[in-house]
Parts: sequence; structure tokens; C-alpha cells
Amino acid sequence: MPSQIIASSHARPIDKETGFKVGADFQRFSQKNDAFARSTWDAPLQGKRASNFFQAYLMPHAKPRKGEGYQHLDYALRNAAWHMATMLRQFAPGRSEGFQDLYSIHEEGWHEKVETGTPEETTAIVKNAAIMLGADLVGVADYDERWVYDKTFRRQTLKPGLSDNEPKEVPQELPEHMTHCIVLASEMPLSLNRTVPSALSGASSGIGYSKDASTSISLAQFIRNLGYEAYACMNDTGPSIPYAIQAGLAEYSRAGLAITPEFGSRVRFTRVFTNLPLTADKPIEFGVQKFCSVCRKCSDACPPQAIPKGEPTSEPISISNTKGVTKWTTDADKCFKFWCSQNTECSVCIRVCPYNRTFDNYFDRAWLWLAGTRFRRLALWLDDKFNSHTKKKASWWWKVRTAQAKRYSSLTIGK
Repeated sequence: MPSQIIASSHARPIDKETGFKVGADFQRFSQKNDAFARSTWDAPLQGKRASNFFQAYLMPHAKPRKGEGYQHLDYALRNAAWHMATMLRQFAPGRSEGFQDLYSIHEEGWHEKVETGTPEETTAIVKNAAIMLGADLVGVADYDERWVYDKTFRRQTLKPGLSDNEPKEVPQELPEHMTHCIVLASEMPLSLNRTVPSALSGASSGIGYSKDASTSISLAQFIRNLGYEAYACMNDTGPSIPYAIQAGLAEYSRAGLAITPEFGSRVRFTRVFTNLPLTADKPIEFGVQKFCSVCRKCSDACPPQAIPKGEPTSEPISISNTKGVTKWTTDADKCFKFWCSQNTECSVCIRVCPYNRTFDNYFDRAWLWLAGTRFRRLALWLDDKFNSHTKKKASWWWKVRTAQAKRYSSLTIGK
């Protein structure tokens, strides 16, 4: 981890453990400026391609084509994987829950606070519940307002004839008296990721979002049933990655993604904010940032060249980047435009990453250890030599993997 932290009024003691460098010019981010929101109001990202990209998640507007991975079967599975998250998104009229608005799909909780033991004991209870409810990983961070949107962005779900003509910023709904953020992670199937970029591979993200929605809403309801406040959220409240790092689940990478020791960056994060007394986890360090300093596989492979090849910087590329944080910063405009040109999301950076492994065997666990040492260049060479990150055709997944896999996870795929 970088040892030198920029001194500023925005810095926090935990920054020394995460490696965050927060400068005096730091500004909390407004959701209006993320690339997805900008596609509804900012000319450089607006247009027919952007509109078609969003509408393609509704099957009548998917526009399948003959190309491998973009046929009707591929879009049908992708959109089915997204279905739960998409339906919950439209739960309340005029809201886009999980993406622009907090989830409101909760029953009434218990009328008084229930004694659950010490904060340490309560944290163990919550983690057990989270895993049982569907999380693959769970960590706890103290509430940090820096990683909560200053304002959120209200727009209608993009459907033909229902596009919001007056997108607007709205005050943050999350109460400021929250004390903790519970971070949940779900694994994205490695077999689907091998087909990136394709509409089929988009099912991997959809599975993650739909699973995250169910898990986070259920965990929030569990905490409400104990008499405390809890708010489940996905993309609606703020970026997940800073909290995932502070919660001890991951390290930051060159591609701007959080890399976990269990699944690499092949995870989706969701969060539950609460005032339940908990104990925060400690950030972890297993060598990712130092490894990324010598590895440029993601930046070399990125189709629109949106990932930086140089050193971390505090200079934002566009208004879609957080101001005042020294880090590797991706070009959100280039990334989003490529997504629109493909008519589906892209995660080539995940597919080619050396950390994109199963870690269920001795070789991968030994490689993880080696990558965290001063022999990281040897680990990079071994990845080149023995770990294939080449793209697979969608037909490979449909015709081969389905016959062998009980579930489409990393545990069923060979190298």
C-alpha cells in the first residue's frame, strides 16, 4: 500500500490502511455526473446508441444479430439474468430503486431494539445471516460520508415513450446518522466471463445484480426485525468500491476495480447501511497495487483504451471521475461509448486480469502468494505461461459448459 497520504481536511485515519490519497480539493460525487446518468442529459454521451443500449435490456428492443454471442439466445439469457433487478427497480412508481433510489420494499420491523450482545457478537450474527441469505463475501466498514453521493439523480426507467425529459438531482435519501456499512459481495460466473465481450457474458453481471438485490433487501429486513434502521442499496447511494476496500474485502486495481483474494474482480458489491452497533473490519493488503504497477494486461487489452497505463494521478479525466483522489482512473466516456457500440456491457478487463482465477486449487493459491511478494514479475510470467485468458465463443458455453456444469460457477471450469 502507498505509505504517503496527502494531508487534507478530507483525509481520515483509515486512509493509511487502505492507501487512499484524498487531497484538499476532494469533492463528494453527484450521481448526475456518472456516465449512465450523463447519457440522459449530457450531449457527448447522449444519442440513439445510448438509448438503444438501455432499451436492449427489455427483450422487445434487444436487437439480436447474427454475430457470435449476440444472437437471440444470448440476449434472452442476459435479460433473464437481469430480470429480478429490473423488476425491483420498478417497484415504486416514479423511482428507480437500486440504481437511483434506495429500496423501499420492506415490511415493518420490530418496535424496539433487540439486545444481540456485544458489537463483536452482533457482527458475527450479521455475517452469518448475510452468508445464509446469499452473500459470498461480507465485511463491515464504519460509515464514511465521503463515499456517499452528495446528491442522487432521478430519472425514469428508459422505456419507449417514457424517457425522462427533465432529469434532476434530488437530495440524498440515506439518513446521516448511520454508523456502519455492511458490504456484500457475490461471485460472477467465470465461465460466462470467458465469453466477454458478448451479450451472453452480460448475464454474469445480471446474475450478480439480481442476487445482490435479493440478499441486501433480505439482510436489511433482518436488521429491521431487530429494531434497528437498515437501508439496502446497490448503485443508488454511492460507489461500492471504497467501502469494499475499507471493509477488508478487496484492494484497488489499475482497472479501477476492487480485487478480492477469493474471486479477483469477478464480484458484484452491494451494501446495507445501518445504525446497528457493529465492529468494523480492517482493510487487507495482499499485493494488488504493487502487482498492478508492473502489470498492464487490462490497459493493453481494453478495446477503447479507457484504462490508464501510467501511474496513479489526482487529475480527473472527465466530470464522471471523483475529484481530489489520487488513483488509477478510467476514462468513463470511452468505456460507456464502447458499451453502447456493442449494445451490451464489457468486462474485458476482468477476463484478462491475472487475478481472474478460481483459487480452489494449490497452484492458484500459490500464485496468489507469489503475486504479493517481490517476485511479482515471476507471477506475471507464470500467468502468461499457464493461465489462459483468451476469449471463448458463446457456442462453447452453450454446447459444452451446460452439459458439464451443475451451476455456472468458477468451480466447474478448467483453465
